[in-house]
Amino acid sequence: NIESQYAFNAIQCLLFIIVSYTPAFLKKRVHLVIPDFMLIIFIIFCSCHFILGEIGQFFVTISWWDSMLHTISGSMIAILCFSIINLLNDNDKVHTLMSPIFIAIIVVCITVTIGVIWEVVEFFSDFFTGSNMQRSINSVTKEPFVGPKALYDTMKDLILDTVGATVIAVVGYFSMKNNKGTFDKWTITKESIKIEKTNPGESVEIIESKE
Repeated sequence: NIESQYAFNAIQCLLFIIVSYTPAFLKKRVHLVIPDFMLIIFIIFCSCHFILGEIGQFFVTISWWDSMLHTISGSMIAILCFSIINLLNDNDKVHTLMSPIFIAIIVVCITVTIGVIWEVVEFFSDFFTGSNMQRSINSVTKEPFVGPKALYDTMKDLILDTVGATVIAVVGYFSMKNNKGTFDKWTITKESIKIEKTNPGESVEIIESKE
């Protein structure tokens, strides 16, 4: 009903606002450098999902809207995975020397796993609240799909998550293999910290961005 739809949209917008403060928190507390283009893509993606998709009903009126967002989300998660692996490689305590092909495979595996978890969330949401996140019911006629059509949306989402992750993994693989540094401006990095002594017994931290 319309009341539950409004409540669902309100919860999503609230989560969007909370998550929007995450980059500033990470930069201040953990000294991470998040590329501006990642923030821009994140804002555009969330706007396309919450405002246009849910409130504007683009998920219902435009057949390819959900497919586009799943492909983009797979790519974004893959870039995030590359960022985490790079941060671990820069950490002296967790220094891992992994080959480019192994890193690319790990990125795809993690991205697909997150996609599977999201489909599980959609399943439980539909089961407990009667929503239609898995698109097992025709959004217009309200008639339930039967047979393979009932699985179409879930399988399509997982395939597109894999496609988006694979494209980024291939680009990342060749970038690392050829040392071209294509991902240097794409991934999250950690600000370098230098310690300068001022007076005996005192020191000052100077944070310098790697960008």
